[in-house]
Amino acid sequence: MADIVILDEDNWEAEVLQSSLPVLVDCWADWCGPCRMMEPEIEALAEQEGDRLKVAKLDTDRHPILTQDFCEVDLLPTCLLFKGGTVVARLDGYHERGEILWEIEPHLKRRQEAWTPPTTSLSSEY
Repeated sequence: MADIVILDEDNWEAEVLQSSLPVLVDCWADWCGPCRMMEPEIEALAEQEGDRLKVAKLDTDRHPILTQDFCEVDLLPTCLLFKGGTVVARLDGYHERGEILWEIEPHLKRRQEAWTPPTTSLSSEY
C-alpha cells in the first residue's frame, strides 16, 4: 500500500502547506458511511499516483480547527487538493477514483510516458 499521511496540527504545515508535491487531503470521519466507501478509492489513488501526488487523511472529529479554519468542510467526505499551500480543487461528497483524478489532473505534474514509435512495415508493396 502507498504511503498515506495522517494529518494533525503538528504536521499540517510541513505535510500540506510546504509540500513540494500537490497534496490531496481526504477529510473524513469514522461515523461517515460515504467516507468509508471512498477509503479504497483514496488508497488506490495514492498507489496509482504516488509519484505525482501526496495523499493525506484528516480526521475531522479529532481535528476540528484544521477542518474548519483551513479546509472549510461542511460536508463529508470532502477532498481538497493543495498546491503551493493553496486549495486549487475541491470535491464534496462521495467520488470514485476516476472522478477525483479527472478533477485534479490539471494540477499534477505531467506523466512521463515512454514514447514508442509506431511500427511500420518496410515491405516492397509499392
